[in-house]
Amino acid sequence: MSGLPILDAQPLRDLLELGAEGGLVQELIALYQEDVPPRMSSLREAMATGDLPRMLMEAHQLKGALGNLGLMRFADMAARIEAEARGGGLVEGPALIEALPAAYDEGLAAFREAFPGA
Repeated sequence: MSGLPILDAQPLRDLLELGAEGGLVQELIALYQEDVPPRMSSLREAMATGDLPRMLMEAHQLKGALGNLGLMRFADMAARIEAEARGGGLVEGPALIEALPAAYDEGLAAFREAFPGA
């Protein structure tokens, strides 16, 4: 597994310190819970059918969303899947896709630890 931290919470903390609404983190966690599981399912389906363009698109969108949330390790996994799909071959991708649910849970736990009130 990557040596990256699970979560870099500083950007979200900075937003809160700059006056963002206190419910912002709750909203972001809710969006994470709504958006990420369907994307993981779509990635798994695309892999099963060999649909590399769909894998590329889903991995790219997942990478961006996760990166914006500060979920560094999870975003790195998506970036690696994206790179393999872009290259037309899947070496590490299937194992990474199978590891996504655990990374999702890890990210959710990291959010809850960093922002206990959210």
